[in-house]
Order: sequence, then structure tokens, then C-alpha cells
Amino acid sequence: MLAIDGRVDSLMTVYPSHEMNEQLQYLVQTRIDDWQRRVELSKTYDHNKKLTYLRSMTELLYAYAVEIRKKSTDWSSFAPLLNAFEDGLLRMEAGKDVLPLLKPLPYDVAKIIPNNFAFRNSAGIRQIQEFIFLKLIAQNPEQTLKRLAENPNYSFTDSLISVAARRRPEELINYAQASSTPLGIIIARHVDPLVKMIVQLAGDRSGQLYFPFLDDLSKGNITKKEIETAIADSAAYYRLLVKTQVNYAGRMRQGDTPVVIRGLQDMLHRKSLEVYVNTINGLHDLPAPVRFKKIQGLTVPELYYLIVLNEAEIYTSSYTYVYNRLLELTPGKSADTLLQIVNHDKYKKFLTMAANYNTLNDFLAKMSAANAHALMSAFVSNLEKGSSKDDIEDAVDVANAYASITQPAIRALMLNKVKENLAMADLMNNRKGRVVYRLEKVIMESSDSEMDSTLARVNISDSLGIPPVYDISNRQLRDSLGRIVLQMYFYGDAGGKGTFNHLLRIYADRTKWAMKATPEWVQFTSIGSPVPFVLFANRALDEENDEDENAQRKLIEYMTSNGFSPSITVHRGHSYYLPYTIKKMLPSRVVVLGSCGAYHNLADVLRISPDASIISSKQVGYGEINVALFTYLVDKLKMGQDVKWPSMMNEVAGRISAEKKEGYDDYIFPHQNLGALFIKAYKIANREADPFEGITLK
Repeated sequence: MLAIDGRVDSLMTVYPSHEMNEQLQYLVQTRIDDWQRRVELSKTYDHNKKLTYLRSMTELLYAYAVEIRKKSTDWSSFAPLLNAFEDGLLRMEAGKDVLPLLKPLPYDVAKIIPNNFAFRNSAGIRQIQEFIFLKLIAQNPEQTLKRLAENPNYSFTDSLISVAARRRPEELINYAQASSTPLGIIIARHVDPLVKMIVQLAGDRSGQLYFPFLDDLSKGNITKKEIETAIADSAAYYRLLVKTQVNYAGRMRQGDTPVVIRGLQDMLHRKSLEVYVNTINGLHDLPAPVRFKKIQGLTVPELYYLIVLNEAEIYTSSYTYVYNRLLELTPGKSADTLLQIVNHDKYKKFLTMAANYNTLNDFLAKMSAANAHALMSAFVSNLEKGSSKDDIEDAVDVANAYASITQPAIRALMLNKVKENLAMADLMNNRKGRVVYRLEKVIMESSDSEMDSTLARVNISDSLGIPPVYDISNRQLRDSLGRIVLQMYFYGDAGGKGTFNHLLRIYADRTKWAMKATPEWVQFTSIGSPVPFVLFANRALDEENDEDENAQRKLIEYMTSNGFSPSITVHRGHSYYLPYTIKKMLPSRVVVLGSCGAYHNLADVLRISPDASIISSKQVGYGEINVALFTYLVDKLKMGQDVKWPSMMNEVAGRISAEKKEGYDDYIFPHQNLGALFIKAYKIANREADPFEGITLK
């Protein structure tokens, strides 16, 4: 126990407080020594009992040390464990039940007692083991079936299977399919109608297609024959999925949670993508009547789910067409009516995507002012209610949306609601709520001060403790040799080949740029510039045989083996190539995403480069704009100058032709990436010092 703090001495130093360390020192040394002395000097214990008790204390300390090392508990549980152990021995000697002593303890501490040598054969051990199992399940409900599979012989197994059928039906069907296992046998003979239906589907080769309708099947609201008929026609099956989803959304608004709601949504996403979204995306080069013919017969809710379930997959042009078609088919072209038709299902995701594609103002304008206010008020509420401490998707969506809203009344409403929620979180001592709403408040106020020069300037970087937001220094981008390295990703479609050849023309002056060329990539190095600038780009080779991807990998191998670390990454290519760039990209300080709708990929970039400053477009990406962006960076940085993002926005605008001005307005610069700023600030706000980090128990 004394070794856990990482120091070879006789002291416990795990707390910042000297007093707390002394209290722990007493427990670890003095109290245990006193107990050992009492056992060894006892006149009533025989030799074997003394050995049993001493061995048991040794086991107890080792077991507790393991839990401390795993960080499943902290030192505050050590005294309660010692109390339970000592009192448990006394109760066991008196023939009394030990179970009451374990009830106040958390699972990871309570489980140590029944597994201890002294208690293994005590009276009531079976009841204790079942109680400990229930503690485990209460703390980790997702482990219910896994633990039952290890040992299904509990008095409450049938009850837990019924609960799992309603909470984790997708998992239960997997265990039901293992029909020869002990747990599979118990599931197969279960009398619960829902469990029986799951067992029936588990034995059906097409069971996964019926599974989304499990709730209605078990209640007799639909028959297998009706589903079978729909399965034969992909459009009919999608229509049935949508109808069921809208119905379930209505039930959930009334407080009723249907079974397999997640399984239904997964299948709905899969089919909407396979049957419709992939089709209209794939025909992006064809005229609209040809490209969107597949979706002409879809209803309002059927179009709605093409949007809200395919955030990562739908192309910008596909989204724009579907959005316009959706409102065109909605009675009265009313946004209120649209949300009523789908029972407000996933309305937050719809609003988020509308904000990301710059259609939110249009959508809010299509409803009454009162309803728009109510909708946006709900949008910024319950942001702390994610499934885990790090579940902040809704909060990030709100930050992103705020940047897109131009209506002062809506912005004021959202900010005031955030302030109300922050006050409530303070009142309720809700730590996650305090962090989330404080960050939202600062980010919103900063955005307001950027838009309105009459407001006091809010420096978001200083307020949130994140790296500078409004600029990036030249020195930050230099490597250990004083160079600035930029890496560009090209792809081998016709457009990619054209943009790559344009790059060769831009840096063709050999008095200013030295060029090194290989069959897979090129390197340009500035000549005579105050700061050495090195630009790498893979060749846009044939995409059909993945030669472009091979060229990218060859370039990365060369750069990493020769000490070239890019501080700037530029993606040149369509949106459907962007995931491949992100998958391979090296950590960078500045990232320029030139593809359509790249703004939706910010979170993926931040997982690789947490401090990256990102430039991206919410709508269509234009080659002319992308060239103006990266050449501006090259020109500034090789001269040793810093980059100020607001100034860059204005100066690059002067390089853009009149016909592309509107498209340039959809480009978002680092200081405008409110969602990305929220993610960075939230990570910093939740960093916690860990006194046991890196310590190995000897």
C-alpha cells in the first residue's frame, strides 16, 4: 500500500493536503498494525483462525490496491472497506448476516468482501453474491447480458432478461441466436411475449429486416406478412420504416419509449443512404431532372429523414435540393407544419444542418415569430444531458448554429436562454451544466462583439484559456529547423488533375522556387525568402487504380522519414474524398479544407489536430477561392509575417472574382468556427490532475 504513491518510503503522499495524507497514513499503517496485533495476541482465536484472518487482510489490501491502480475507486473508500471487513468478521463469528455492511459500499469496493478468503464459506454467501451482482448491473447496465452469459444461475435471471429485451434488444437477439449456451437455453424458454418474439426473429435468416418493427410486432400492431411484403420493394420498405419512425417519435413525445428505437433508426439510416442518398450523390455531374428522379415520389417525412440521418454523407448540392423540395411539398411551405408532420423528431439535428448549410435563417422565416422563439429556446436547453461527461454534440451544434443566425432577436433569445440555464446549473451545482453553459455564453458574446462594434470586445481566447483565436504567429508554424512545411492532398479525377497542373504553373518560377519531382509527388522550396517555405503535394494520379492514394502514402513516408512535419495541411478535392484525407493527414496547426460542405468535418480534424485553426466552406467549395486561400498563406508566411484571420478574410476577398463573392461568404475562418472553439475549450475545462498517472504497482 505504501508503494502505490510511487515513492519508496514509509509515507503516503497521494493528496495535496498534508492533513489528508496523515489520515490515510494512519489507516494504512497504524490501524492495520493494531488490528494485526489484536489478532495475533487473541486468547480466543486458535492458530488456524489467526492464519485465516491474517491471510484475509493481506488479500484485502492487494485487492484494494488493484482497484486503486485501475482507478475504479479512490482512497475515500478505504476506511469504509476496513470497517466492513472488521465488522464482517465479528458478525460472521456471531452467526449474523454480513450483507447489511456491504449495501453502502460502491460495487468495486463491495465485491472485495465476498471474494475474500475469510468470507468465501460464510453463511448467506449466495445472497451476498447475488447482491454484489445486482450492484454491478446497477452501475453498469450495459454489462447485464455479458455477465449473465458468464453465470446465468441467479434467482432473478428471467427478470433481467425481460429488462434487457426492452433496453438492449439488439444485444439480446445475439445471445438468443447462441441457443445451445446456458443463457441461450434460458432465453429460448422465456414466457415474456417480447422475449419470445426476439427468439423467433433470432431464428429467421431475414430477422434483421424485421427487427426494427419488434415493438409493433410484439403488440400485434403489424404482422410479419406485412413486413415481408414491404421487404420485397426497397421503396416500400423505406416508406414503412419512415412511417414507424414518425409514429415512435409521437409516442416518445408522450413519454412512451418504444423498443428498438435505435435499431429502427440504424436501419432507416442504412436504407435512406443505400437507396436514395448514394444515388443522388453519385449522379452529381448530371442535370437535376436526371440526378433527383429517384426521390421525386418521396413524401415530406421521407425527404426529411434523408437529411437528418445522413449528416456525414449527403453532398452540399444534394442537401440543397432536398431541403428546397421538402419545403416545396410541405402544406403552406410552413416550417411549423413540417415539424408537426414528423412529430418534431430530430429537430435539433435538422436545425444544426440548416445552420451548417446556411438555410437556418430561411427555415425560421417560414414560421411564426413566437414559434421560432420557442423552437430556438428548446434548441439551447438540456445541452448537459448527454449520455456521458464527454457527450457534448448538442452543445457543439448550438455553438455552430449561433454563428449562422443573422436575426438579432433570435440571437438575443438564445443568449438569454443560455444565461438562464447557466444560473440554474449553478443553483443545482451541476458541474457539467456550469461548464457547458459558461462556454456557450462566452462564445456567443464573443460572436456578438465581432458582429457589432458598439459592444465591448470579448477576447474568447483569454476568456476560455484556449490558444489564440484571431491570429497565428509565424513562429508557431516553424519546425525545429526554422522551416514552414505545407502538405497538399490531390485526387486523380479530372478536376483533381486540373488543379494539380494549376499548382505546377503557380510555382513554375525557378528563381523563386526550387522543385524536386518524383513519379508520386513534388516538392517546392522557396528561394531567398526570410522564412524557408516547403510545399509538398502528391500527384493527381489515376483514381481508378488507387494510384492517387498510393502517391499520398509515398509522400507521407518520405516526409516522416526525412523530418518534414507539416504545420499546414490543404485538402484539394471533392467532399467525398475528404474522409480519405482526414484519415491520413498528419497533425497540423492550420488546416484548409477546400471541398464542399467541409465545415461538417471539423470534429474529425480536431481529433487529429486538437489545436488546429481550420478554414472550410459550409456550402460549395470553389477552386478559385481555395487557390486564393493557400497562396495568401504561402505569400505571408514565407516573408516571416503573422496571419490575422479577420484581416485575411478581407484581403482574400479582394482576390475573388465578383461571380464567386457569394460563395466566399460561405467560407468560415478559425475565429468563426464556434463549434470547434467549444470543443477545444471543453477539453481544457475538463482536464483533471491525476496523482497516480504513470504509477505501476509493484
